[in-house]
Amino acid sequence: MIDQSAAALTEQLAQFDAAIVSDCLAGNEHAMTANIKPLDRRFKLCGPALTVKCHPGDNLMLHLAVASAKPGDVLVATTNQHYEAGYWGEILTIAAMERNIKGLVIDGSVRDIEQIIDLGFPVFTHSVSIKKAEKKNTGRLNAPIVAGGTVVHPGDIILADASGVAVVPSNRLEEIVRAAQEKVEFEKTVIEQLKQGKLTADLFDLRKYEI
Repeated sequence: MIDQSAAALTEQLAQFDAAIVSDCLAGNEHAMTANIKPLDRRFKLCGPALTVKCHPGDNLMLHLAVASAKPGDVLVATTNQHYEAGYWGEILTIAAMERNIKGLVIDGSVRDIEQIIDLGFPVFTHSVSIKKAEKKNTGRLNAPIVAGGTVVHPGDIILADASGVAVVPSNRLEEIVRAAQEKVEFEKTVIEQLKQGKLTADLFDLRKYEI
């Protein structure tokens, strides 16, 4: 769980598109790879990360993560690039919803797709697998992980929508909220100028690259 001021900033962050926030972060190192996608493009997710490192083919740590999560947490899981198991399904979804967990981002596979979508629980995943996962091998909770090619620390703020998943370091939250608001205002100005007939080539000073 995050403190009151961080919670207010997280609520502000949730109002922005993930692409806007991603642009405000240095380079692309805080943007997950393109293969991490929402099960439903209408899903949006914002909250502090509870990180989960699963043993390949085993979802024990996801069950333990649900048991230890605080309301508002986002589970962010890695499966060591093992995708031939459904680490998450309807049962874990219902368990997570009962604990007011915000959603799941998993560099792994899930199943029970229709049920998850019908329940409206935001899941962003690498892939889908019908295969059963074991429940007997321990991993780690709340330790730094790499998911979707991005380092995620416990407490980092996850913002995910149809465009992708951005990871905001917790110590940069206020800075990124401010930068995102400035970018939104800048883009509003650009859009207004485009509607007046101007071109992106001129607005962004791109003609200098003409051959």
